[in-house]
Amino acid sequence: MSTDLRLILTTEADQTRAERLAETLIERRLAACVSLMPVQSRYRWQGEIERSQEVQLLIKTSPQRLEELLAALESLHSYDTPEILQMAAQAGAAYAAWAMSALSSDAP
Repeated sequence: MSTDLRLILTTEADQTRAERLAETLIERRLAACVSLMPVQSRYRWQGEIERSQEVQLLIKTSPQRLEELLAALESLHSYDTPEILQMAAQAGAAYAAWAMSALSSDAP
């Protein structure tokens, strides 16, 4: 069994939106797990330096579900220009097996 996973990083404006997005991705079996963390963000937007409180989401999925997950993020995200970063990751065998099971439409 492959232990390849993909990590996708994004932020949402607040806890409620982050939780809603995470739950939707998990319900659709596009994400095996989503970790939510409050963060303070600094960035340049429309010529100004912005400071904001956001919630960062670390989304774990399989390479096979990646494109569908990215499309869902584009359509569901509350931001016009969401941060969507993706990284390849190697998981431990037990975690990878659990993740693949969580992403399977055959799983309970």
